[in-house]
Amino acid sequence: MRNLLVVFTFIFLQIAQAQLQDLLVKPPYYIKTVKLDDGRQPISSPIIELGHRINFSFDDLQADEKEYSYKILRYDENWQPSILNESEYIDGFASSIITDITESTGTLQSYTHYHLVLPNEDTRILLSGNYILQVLDEDEQVVFSKAFILYQKDINVGVQVKWPNDVQIKDRMQFIDFSLYLSGYTILNESENLLVKIFQNNNLNYSINFRRPTFYKGTEWAYHYPNKALFDGINEFRRFECNDVRGYNYGISYKELSDKLYDFYTYVAEPRTHYLFFKDIDGCYIINSTQAYDDAHSEAEYIKVHFTFKGDLNDNERLYVIGYFNDFTADESSQLTFNNETGLYENVQLLKQAYYDYMFVTKNAEGQIDWTRIEGNFAQTENIYTVLVYYKAPGARFTKIIGYGEASSDNIK
Repeated sequence: MRNLLVVFTFIFLQIAQAQLQDLLVKPPYYIKTVKLDDGRQPISSPIIELGHRINFSFDDLQADEKEYSYKILRYDENWQPSILNESEYIDGFASSIITDITESTGTLQSYTHYHLVLPNEDTRILLSGNYILQVLDEDEQVVFSKAFILYQKDINVGVQVKWPNDVQIKDRMQFIDFSLYLSGYTILNESENLLVKIFQNNNLNYSINFRRPTFYKGTEWAYHYPNKALFDGINEFRRFECNDVRGYNYGISYKELSDKLYDFYTYVAEPRTHYLFFKDIDGCYIINSTQAYDDAHSEAEYIKVHFTFKGDLNDNERLYVIGYFNDFTADESSQLTFNNETGLYENVQLLKQAYYDYMFVTKNAEGQIDWTRIEGNFAQTENIYTVLVYYKAPGARFTKIIGYGEASSDNIK
């Protein structure tokens, strides 16, 4: 029975991933460093409290000062288009021109840096929920898009990360136990109108969903699903930095200047068979340049970062490098290909100077992603878990997010 539940959870995660990724438009080759988050450091998130500052930015390597505009679209809890009119969830305009534009200075790769803050004088989002921000060109064609989630704290959510009850998985999985504290908030017909989602490390592509609580303790509704609320611990993210083109950079074997850009070579990676503790930033990256005098966002160089992997893959198994820098997307651009001359799997990413977390994942012939095949799987890994509570009141035309909770497996019990 345990194996069946684990397989079901894995299949559900793959479906959740497909729903969102199929909606998003991937940036073209000349658009880089697309960030949408709450601006926190070092661990930022696309899950943001309603009314708080939303930071959005990207670089255009064609550096010709295009006139880009943005458009905000609302979606329901299952990433289906909302039936609401724009005026029902936006105060002002759902779309407007991005006016904060800066040309790069002193860089080998020229680019234009675009920056947007929400809410602003043109746009204020009124409702919590799932959203996609589209970037449009001068012909109002979608160039690329980015997802984010806004929540409210109408109810309190208590979250704990625990060791699984099953001793067979205790050394590799983490169990999320949580409760909703209504405190006078009325929820009707929770089996149909309430949906609770758990995300690991703020990755919107994957979630485990729940409807009905397991226990009712007055105003506390407990969700105790020891056979379902399970996540692989995986391993701490690998990391490197490329913020200094002249000096030492952690995780970099060597660097050189060629083709008018710097090439940074990460150390050759191999499968990890044991857990090694170090404090990562859960897949995020932080823009930074030692050589920048004023603003790294417009003065940082673009670096050709070379990833290499030594190891054997199964037939029809493909290898990818992922992190927040590419929205954890395992596609052609992030795939490592085998080099017969070096005997290594290789991939090159054009990345802005920063500190980066990353991982290697595999994908089988059916398109299923395995996070643990290369990185290992350990329950003591530090992960952040976010719980969001979606509620659609009877007769309402939309679902809102009424609760938010967060816990780290640093405090696993």
